[in-house]
Amino acid sequence: MDLGYLAVFLLVFARLTAFIAVFPTFTFTGIPVLAKVGLGFILALVVTPVVGTGAGLASSWGYALDLAGEALVGLALGLTAGMVFHALRIAGQLMGIQIGFAVAELLDLSGVQNTVVAELFFFLSVIFFFSIDGHHAVLAALVKSFELIPLTGGVVKGSMVLTVAHFIGGMFATALKLAAPVLAVMVVVDLSLGLMVRMVPQINVFMLGFPLKVAAGLVILAGLLPVFGMVLKKVFDQMLGDILILIRGLA
Repeated sequence: MDLGYLAVFLLVFARLTAFIAVFPTFTFTGIPVLAKVGLGFILALVVTPVVGTGAGLASSWGYALDLAGEALVGLALGLTAGMVFHALRIAGQLMGIQIGFAVAELLDLSGVQNTVVAELFFFLSVIFFFSIDGHHAVLAALVKSFELIPLTGGVVKGSMVLTVAHFIGGMFATALKLAAPVLAVMVVVDLSLGLMVRMVPQINVFMLGFPLKVAAGLVILAGLLPVFGMVLKKVFDQMLGDILILIRGLA
């Protein structure tokens, strides 16, 4: 076996497997680790001929550092791409808490407690992501990363700190924008209940408020679902843009 080809294959395998390990669609506890490694292995077999065999084996310590560097690049790309799904979960979490579903938190497939609305948003986003061939676009961006960031050529620059901070800020901003309609309605409901209590103190606001907030929240969610696909399309387009920004920053 050509050792040069094997060296390149392992470097490609390290970057792709690290990406798969942290990308939210593959982080379910029900997905075996061997399945993730196998997917990375298959993708590396396909991508390695595209990358070429220009890299050779360095010293053992130098090559180990190269493998670690490629894994870090894959982790950075995976975490950046996954911020969209985390934003959707945060939006669902905010909505669920305000509606009153916090008491119905469940242990989701990633091992983290989330409200029912957060799980609904997450799984709808995953289904939509695959239905619009978003995984194909992400794979294309990963292949593009090998062109812009040659193997062992990733460099962390000082400007990347601001870029990462911008991504994190954008994640929370996206979550707030998605949750804004429900949060606004819940504020109106709370104000209405407060005025009602002031006018009729005998009313049990807790017994009346809980079903009212749940009903209002479900009505708003039902109204948002028809336009949810359009919103997700823009969000996933932004995700691809963030991946390319990170790739250029690491190049």
